Amino acid sequence: MATTTPDFVLLGATGFLGSGILSSLKAGGHVVETSRVRLQDREGIERLLDENRPKLGVICAAGERGKPNISWCDAHPIETVDANLTGQLTVAAVCHARGLHCTLLGTGALYEADPARAGYRFTEHDPSNVAKPGTYVTLRIKLEEVTAFFDNVLILRVMYPASSDLDRRGLIGKLARFKNVEAVAPSVTVMQDLFPLVPELVKRKVTGPVNFVNRGCVAYSDVVAALRTRMPPAWIGPVVSALPPSRPAAELDVARLATSCGRDIPDAMESVLKAIAGISDAEIEELLREQRSEG
Repeated sequence: MATTTPDFVLLGATGFLGSGILSSLKAGGHVVETSRVRLQDREGIERLLDENRPKLGVICAAGERGKPNISWCDAHPIETVDANLTGQLTVAAVCHARGLHCTLLGTGALYEADPARAGYRFTEHDPSNVAKPGTYVTLRIKLEEVTAFFDNVLILRVMYPASSDLDRRGLIGKLARFKNVEAVAPSVTVMQDLFPLVPELVKRKVTGPVNFVNRGCVAYSDVVAALRTRMPPAWIGPVVSALPPSRPAAELDVARLATSCGRDIPDAMESVLKAIAGISDAEIEELLREQRSEG
């Protein structure tokens, strides 16, 4: 039991997104109670919230996001259902019973660009148009449909999260390690820009899905070009394909996010370029060591 009443209870604080949210909340001066209770353990979650009732709300960053990608979810559908649907609904229901706001992490990968509507930005009201969504996206769609019955649940639609380093789980780190890259320009979630907005969204008790991405898009070819200016000649960068992408990237509208938090949303490409410029020499050397060890 916490000796100080926490502002937030955070589930999944050791994962990539969860650890980023935790760091952001602490940097903002918030008291956070973390737990590794399993989402399938309803009694454990109930006990956690009864003993550590947060002032502001509960954030669930736990779930399956692929090991290492969404293909894992396709190969393990039952485990993915358990974590990404039933587990999330358990957290939402336990919070609802206690009058607590609940934030869940969803996905923005619900859309494919429509050639007939060039430049269209998908809003939270647009139905998914992915032709073959797969296990991960199908369950994220279902989660939004079911949580629409709750009056306490906010779903943050995260899209290609980018950290400000070369972490292999973030967009910049992934592109720095890929051998081949498609010429796409999707919406992205720049973590250092958007995670600080979470407390305000919770304080305002925002609910429903929110496109949790930066303004504009990030062209992978531009990211690779920027990495080349930051990296030494020994870096083996990816080849950007000249072929049409297998899945056209979509841009998400950020009007609801901006209105909901009362802030201007930073430009995605500007933030990614700033992050690349700030990558440390130590991180670059570690990446080069990885590449040398892989032959």
